[in-house]
Amino acid sequence: MRMKHNGRLKVKFDFSFFAVVAFMIFIDTSGAAVLSLIACILHEGGHLLAMAVCGANPERITFYGGGIALSKSGMESLTDAKRLVILSAGCSVNLLVAAACFAMQGNGTAAVFGAVNLIICIFNALPIGYFDGAEVLELLLTGFVSLRTAEKVKKIVGTVLALIITAGVIVYCVMCGESVSLSLFFVVLFLIQAQLVS
Repeated sequence: MRMKHNGRLKVKFDFSFFAVVAFMIFIDTSGAAVLSLIACILHEGGHLLAMAVCGANPERITFYGGGIALSKSGMESLTDAKRLVILSAGCSVNLLVAAACFAMQGNGTAAVFGAVNLIICIFNALPIGYFDGAEVLELLLTGFVSLRTAEKVKKIVGTVLALIITAGVIVYCVMCGESVSLSLFFVVLFLIQAQLVS
């Protein structure tokens, strides 16, 4: 585990990040692992840019086995509109990049990069665990109910959705006679883990 200081912003590299990157590069022959890492950096860059524009100061960026996490501290004093902009900025960047890539006809690498960005956008928009979609859901709910109730609803929605996705993967594999790929297994495992630790 290594920590670097960049002014007030701390950048932390967890050992699991290097282990997962090395593993993915080793088994990946398409180059999608590297493109996924770039898309994750773009996603967090979107959050950082929105935070700078809205006047919030991130404390820490953590590179870990599950991706890249940005601490969004200092957002409590912001208006709900600014918080919504910050929370949705990462997915917005991925969506814009995906649209730009898909507009490049006949470019295979751009098409793959577009697909990767779209997947990361959809994945982070899920109202599960600590994903952006869950934070957006909680923020929207607090406009109608108490924070405690909003947190309970978020937890229930996340758990139900994680179970539905897991069941969907199992049913698909059984009905189609397909075996679960390693990447799909890790996706389901990551969704469950994200919900459990939230």
